[in-house]
Amino acid sequence: MLSRRAFIGSGLGASIGVALGSRLQALPGDKFRWAMSSHMFTPMKPHPEEGIKLAAKFGFHGIEPWGNELQKYLTQPPDVFKKVLDESDIGISSVASGGEYFDTSKLQATLDNNVANAKFASYFGVTALKANLGRRLGPENLSAANGKILARNLNEVGKRTMAHGVRFAFHPHAWTIVERKAEVDMILEMTDPKLVFLTLDTCHASVGGIEVVSFTRANYSRIAHFHFKDTLPVWSAGNGWTGPAPTKEEEQAMATKLGLPESPDPIYQRLGTGGVDFPGLINLLRERNYANWISLDFNYADMMAGVTIEQDMAAHKKYLVEALRATMKT
Repeated sequence: MLSRRAFIGSGLGASIGVALGSRLQALPGDKFRWAMSSHMFTPMKPHPEEGIKLAAKFGFHGIEPWGNELQKYLTQPPDVFKKVLDESDIGISSVASGGEYFDTSKLQATLDNNVANAKFASYFGVTALKANLGRRLGPENLSAANGKILARNLNEVGKRTMAHGVRFAFHPHAWTIVERKAEVDMILEMTDPKLVFLTLDTCHASVGGIEVVSFTRANYSRIAHFHFKDTLPVWSAGNGWTGPAPTKEEEQAMATKLGLPESPDPIYQRLGTGGVDFPGLINLLRERNYANWISLDFNYADMMAGVTIEQDMAAHKKYLVEALRATMKT
């Protein structure tokens, strides 16, 4: 079991992450920008204002807020929130949201919410909205018939957000209607590539059976945004895991077997745990001159007991700089 002291000193297992991937290219002038999920800062009050300051302190270029955390700003001119960001010289990578994307009878509210978020986000130069889809319809793979319904609705959302210059980027996610590689492939095939894009989350992709480097290479034009977090090697698609995502009970059983600290969702691991080839993915993004956002999608609730938010942020930055040679703000 990793101790608190070992966690803080290890930089989240940087040596494991480097060993997993190919040698990193030392390319100056990366065009992509680093953000941190606002969920990392939820206990800090006022929220998200204090988290914005802390993200800037650790050199991140932005945060990724959820729409429900911006309610007091969504009803005001966007310049009000811009002043908060400008005080820390920081931006936002997206506005995250959920919604009902399958049930057509509930689609209008989801359309309205995405349009409001796109209109607000466009003021800040955001180019993609990240959205989680709804719960799974059942344990079996999404059927072609249901896929067509979902794809039609996603196209409608994408059409409306694109009217504000913002791409709609759905998030394949464990335990949701689109989780597994076959499902992601099907929805990409059924949707309009000019309207519907992906937020590729490296953890959720892997537990769904998607090896992120080869998938990114094959589907680069459809990926608008990245979420970085790791998973356990046992659930690494690069090591042969094909999905589906483990159930909550399977998660906890594996954590107990491995002697891991208690965690709400053991599939979520800090960078460098060894389930995702981050060096290989970063090399590919540098080869392609990727110029959009990479958000570290972490939640304070998943932190190891006894570790503070500032200690966790320092460990994240250590991994990015030392293992991935990231360019952070100074």
